[in-house]
Amino acid sequence: MTNVNLRDALERLGLKQVELARLLDVSARTVSLWATGEGSLPGPVAAYLRVLGLLPADLLAAELRRVNGRSKMIDEGLYNVEYRSSFFCDESGACGSALAVLRNGKILGSDRWGGVFSGSYEFDPVKETNSVHLRLHVPPEGELVTGFAAGPKGAIIEIAGQFERAAPVSQTVADIAGEPVEVTMTFLGALPN
Repeated sequence: MTNVNLRDALERLGLKQVELARLLDVSARTVSLWATGEGSLPGPVAAYLRVLGLLPADLLAAELRRVNGRSKMIDEGLYNVEYRSSFFCDESGACGSALAVLRNGKILGSDRWGGVFSGSYEFDPVKETNSVHLRLHVPPEGELVTGFAAGPKGAIIEIAGQFERAAPVSQTVADIAGEPVEVTMTFLGALPN
């Protein structure tokens, strides 16, 4: 199966590239590379697509339901992250923002004050939410929206939360250094190949 045929096969099956990625448990970027010809389509994947194309409608629907069960997973890409607490906000209600990149279960991001965070995310199929675990590196003398001051050596804070898929926006409340913070994630776009 050629890369052009991959696009045709996906169209015939009514699948998007990201849905095929979820079926195969590979990254959306991997499928995109196959579709553009930058990566060769593995033989087993081509065989799987041929089998899908030959299935009766009821069996195809059952197989594709596996995609729907995972449709609440966070998409890889670039996100705007806004956060606010009752402790510190300006008159407009804005508190802080950051950019984050999510890819292959990993997160990396930074805010405008020099805070850097990294961590992981994973989908919980039972709860149908995405667990996010971060380690925030607060710069020396940095202050969080909760009022926490890092001091002259800075600080490292563990953060955990649960998000629904940002389609395109998702909100949650996270515990940051013992204080509740409202966090809003907005999907900005897919990562370039």
